Amino acid sequence: MGILISLQFRVQTNNSNKSPNKLAEAIAMIKNLEEERDKMTHELQSTRTRLSEIEVRLAQQGSGEKELAKAVQEARMQAGLLAMKGPGVTVTLSDSKRRPGPDEDSYFFIIHDQDLQTLVNELFAAGAEAVSVNDQRIITRSSIRCVGPSVLVNTVQLASPFVVKAIGPSREIEGGLRMPNGFIDSMAMLIRSGGEVKITSSEEIITPAFGGSMAFRLGQPVPENSKSGAVGAAQP
Repeated sequence: MGILISLQFRVQTNNSNKSPNKLAEAIAMIKNLEEERDKMTHELQSTRTRLSEIEVRLAQQGSGEKELAKAVQEARMQAGLLAMKGPGVTVTLSDSKRRPGPDEDSYFFIIHDQDLQTLVNELFAAGAEAVSVNDQRIITRSSIRCVGPSVLVNTVQLASPFVVKAIGPSREIEGGLRMPNGFIDSMAMLIRSGGEVKITSSEEIITPAFGGSMAFRLGQPVPENSKSGAVGAAQP
């Protein structure tokens, strides 16, 4: 994915410096990487579907198996691996449709990765239980950053308009966004420049499950009875 992102950015910004053959090779490599990514995503979804089927079979058996299935489902929900629904708010962010004038700063005419990161933080701080950006579920390992002319969320390139959905107490969430010096106030220059920030409450919002990898390559769990895993353990 790192190679894919790097190549896409270089093709977009440096294509004037590449020969036709080099450009064609880079485009072909990007296409192959995207196909491989899609294949791995499909395999991951199939594996999770099989896991769900196993959970259903466990739930249909004895009490011990039912408790295990319930615990597994709870863990998956906490990890963001299950689609969620409930009341909440939808925040739609749009770039300005007009071009900046000679005395205007173009920075305030578009949505930046920092804006989305701030919004996500504010939503969770206001009580949101599940958040997605353009159907990309936000979990503890999610990243939001700028890559060229687009914003990268969970290694997926997104562009305006950004539709951010948050499940939680809609009144408290909207109040937190509109509080003095809160998120809406921080977007005043964008709104003044022709951009849009729209908040809509709803009785039912659906946030999809996280579709990326959750595998740990280097990290390992620490046993709870070990000194290094104890809360507040003294440091040597």
